[in-house]
Amino acid sequence: RDPDQRQGGKTVRVRVRAWFAAAGAIEMAARCGILIRGRRVAAPRDGSALASRVAVAAPWHARVFCRALAEKGERERLKPSTTSTSTGDDTVGMRDVNDYVRGGGSERRWLLKQAGKTSRRTQSRKLGSVLRGFHDDDDDEAVEKAVDVMVIGCGPAGMALACALAEEASRLGNGMKVGLLGPDVPFVNTYGVWEDEFLDLGLSHCLETVFDDAVCHFGDGDQGAVTVGRRYAKVDLDALQDHLLQRCQDAGVRFREEIMEKVERSGEGGGAVVRCRGGEALGCDVAILASGAATSQFLEYEEDVPSAGAQTAYGFEVEVDAYPFDEKKMHFMDFRRHHTGVWRGKALHPGMTRALTEEGSWGTKTEVPSFLYAMPLEGGRAFFQETCLVAKDAVPFDVLRRRLETRLESLGVRVKAVLDEEWSYIPVGGPLPNADNETLAFGATANMIHPASGYSVARSLKAAPEFAKDVMAAYGEGRSWTSSSSRLVWDGLWSAERRKCAAFHTFGMELLALMDVRSINDFFLAFFSLPEGLWKGFLSSSLNSNQLLLFALSMFAVAPVHMKAKLVGHLFHPAGAYLMRIYMPKASDA
Repeated sequence: RDPDQRQGGKTVRVRVRAWFAAAGAIEMAARCGILIRGRRVAAPRDGSALASRVAVAAPWHARVFCRALAEKGERERLKPSTTSTSTGDDTVGMRDVNDYVRGGGSERRWLLKQAGKTSRRTQSRKLGSVLRGFHDDDDDEAVEKAVDVMVIGCGPAGMALACALAEEASRLGNGMKVGLLGPDVPFVNTYGVWEDEFLDLGLSHCLETVFDDAVCHFGDGDQGAVTVGRRYAKVDLDALQDHLLQRCQDAGVRFREEIMEKVERSGEGGGAVVRCRGGEALGCDVAILASGAATSQFLEYEEDVPSAGAQTAYGFEVEVDAYPFDEKKMHFMDFRRHHTGVWRGKALHPGMTRALTEEGSWGTKTEVPSFLYAMPLEGGRAFFQETCLVAKDAVPFDVLRRRLETRLESLGVRVKAVLDEEWSYIPVGGPLPNADNETLAFGATANMIHPASGYSVARSLKAAPEFAKDVMAAYGEGRSWTSSSSRLVWDGLWSAERRKCAAFHTFGMELLALMDVRSINDFFLAFFSLPEGLWKGFLSSSLNSNQLLLFALSMFAVAPVHMKAKLVGHLFHPAGAYLMRIYMPKASDA
């Protein structure tokens, strides 16, 4: 059955389809730790015929089967202490479908492969060669507390938070020691941002390439072309990491290269103990998880909330003979269907000699939409990426790769050499962390990813100083940290107002996940026809809950009739019930 389709496969022989469904289900059950009749399923032996056939041909419904089991609570409830998604191992301690999705889901092996690209890049300066160690000022390394506040994770969010905490401690003069724990590796993910957001943060020097504008295509012809009117940029990974490292050094952040296995609390006011893969136990007052969405297993989340989805994107940096688009503009979202393989002749209905009025989306009712994201680089290079904006069951990377290769072929792009590949997996939506968590979190771990767009870097960099102030202010008299301190910080990060906004964004994400090609094109044509302040504020998470309601009314006013029906009908979706419950808790209780 075609993996591009949500449903279908009637032309496939039932016996063959059922065999692959069973084989795929067994493979995925083994990966996910599912118990069948009380016994753990063993994965097919590497190199076996079963393993190879499953890897190549296990259909989409095997993935859906595993997610359905997880949603029904059939997966074994493993305690977070059993394994850690931060270790890079293939086994993951998962409690429910949200842990499964945030840990990489059915595409976890590609998530790990992307993380493993650090060995192919070099850092201009290693963290360990610049920052002081945890015990550099102590005579005895066996002291009970390594640092006061420990940030776990050395990505952009973790480093930005560590330096913000140390800067705030220096401003207050409280002598707090801030530590950064994690692998000493370079940044590897390709980050694209709106230029004005990085300019507001004073990070213009961290931009590698800036484009005069961003162009979108939501269907064929001039009617589907949209010029955004906003400058877009590619982030210089080395410059961003070096900038954050310099701030950490200036603020006195400590560093330890270790992999966290779990975080334990030592009782009320007793601080936290971070246990590392090597067996070392490091004490601190409070630990803050900032090592990605996969570490969600260490936190407790809201209940009765639609489960997380995923944005998947396969891309590569290549040498090309000629770039097919305007080199001064970012090719932001192109939903035209070059990847069908019939682009040159257009999609004709069988038996007809001319294209239909909606030929660009004919036969796509069950297809999961994806779009082309492309940017020209220096030296005859370019970056092309095929992206599924959001899906409840992640579109596999092999499907996206096939679409991208077919799309480029139809555009006449000749690839001379592949310089780098990228597998981008971004969990979106799902429940927010509870305020009762004694361990804090920031960035993707705290679900700060925009549910409807997948953007998070600029938001985390912007939010770090405010979060740092909340942490330092939460210390009680005598510099003690209690569960009440953690609650104060959580209430600041995810206040009632911000939870309303998150519920609205999740409502939008769930709606996008249900749309076919025609609907998603109409949605974005309406979206970018709104006043700039509304759509820009939605993408940057800067609209408050009342402004988001204005945004919704404006969308309803300009949307075509069939889209209006979808918007109203979506209020009866679980995401609509969640939105109503958060916006109107008293009415919901009644």
